[in-house]
Amino acid sequence: MRIHIKTTVNVPEIPVEVQLDAGTLNDVLAKVFGNVHFAKEVTDPATGEMKFDGVFEVRLNDEPYYGLPRGLNTELHDGDTIALSFILLGGG
Repeated sequence: MRIHIKTTVNVPEIPVEVQLDAGTLNDVLAKVFGNVHFAKEVTDPATGEMKFDGVFEVRLNDEPYYGLPRGLNTELHDGDTIALSFILLGGG
């Protein structure tokens, strides 16, 4: 199946599409973030689980992942779209 990835910020390591036979939202996110330069920011080193503590928002077909009944364990279907909105904060 083909899963589309949309981001609000261009990160070259993040693909615009992921191919897999079957899987969950967590499976795709692990594949997407496995090789990015900031992987340690989104993966708990102790458990290997995804963590999004203010780094970005994840939506599946325009629905926030935390609003899905199975959350990150939601099964994906061909043509689903995952949107990653990076939360950029400034200060001074």
